[in-house]
Amino acid sequence: MKNVKKSALYLCLFAMVNVFAQTEQVEFEVMDKEIPAEELSYEYLLAHKVFLREKPSVRSKKVTLLDIGTKMVLWEKSLYAKEIDGIKSYWYRVTTGDQTGWVWGGMIAQKSFGSIADNQVKFVYGYESSAKNASGVTETTYQLRAFKNGQQLDKMVLDRLAAIPVHIENHGSLGLFNVEDVITVDLADKDTGYQVGKSYLFWNNGRFKKVADLIDYADTNYLKTEHFVFPSDMQGVKSTILLKTTITKNIKSLNDALAQDNVEFITTPYVWNGSKLIKKEEAREIRDDAVVSTNF
Repeated sequence: MKNVKKSALYLCLFAMVNVFAQTEQVEFEVMDKEIPAEELSYEYLLAHKVFLREKPSVRSKKVTLLDIGTKMVLWEKSLYAKEIDGIKSYWYRVTTGDQTGWVWGGMIAQKSFGSIADNQVKFVYGYESSAKNASGVTETTYQLRAFKNGQQLDKMVLDRLAAIPVHIENHGSLGLFNVEDVITVDLADKDTGYQVGKSYLFWNNGRFKKVADLIDYADTNYLKTEHFVFPSDMQGVKSTILLKTTITKNIKSLNDALAQDNVEFITTPYVWNGSKLIKKEEAREIRDDAVVSTNF
């Protein structure tokens, strides 16, 4: 990873997206009381079965019990932040329905979105915990939960050491007959903030499945990138996922990186059997120019 940071050539080749460095502090904007109701923005509860409290303290009286995905308006934040499981956040005074009280910000989703296949299924995403391991390396975990009608369906924990999740997006089925939603998570280098790959997750029949982490690699004279191409991006290919790999070797200059002799393109077809990717041993020839779009 040190070589990645030092290589200007690497940055020129990939035009990687610089993102703000993530920390383990969760913070949200609060609403002004003068904002009209139709202009209010809402946040959603990340955790399941959370107490709404009278004051910003775990020792405060309980007002009610909130279900995962509870829709809230945030009106005020506490003077001081509280740290729980390595995650630091303020308490927020919220309203939900006709109830008012305080919720710790670490229990509020940083991202919420819905299933494209089933509009009653919703997803919430955010930090779970952060702590140093025995080697002194900070290990941060992230959680993605699914719920329907206030009941949790499934939960997946994303644990990354070399890269951090920074952006999550649902793409729908992308033409796969046995997958309801394809969810991608952009991964960024912890030190530079540059995007270095993606995690792929599938949602189907009420369960998450981790498919793969595709992380770019580069050193002073070698470069490899990978991405998936799905059925919706191809013409005439059904239920097939292509793994596209680009390898560039013997890089001494920008001209070397662009030289055709130094670049190798590999296309590997897979099928999803419901639990893992299976390599297609006997696949008919798939033309590279069948790819229409690879924007993920």
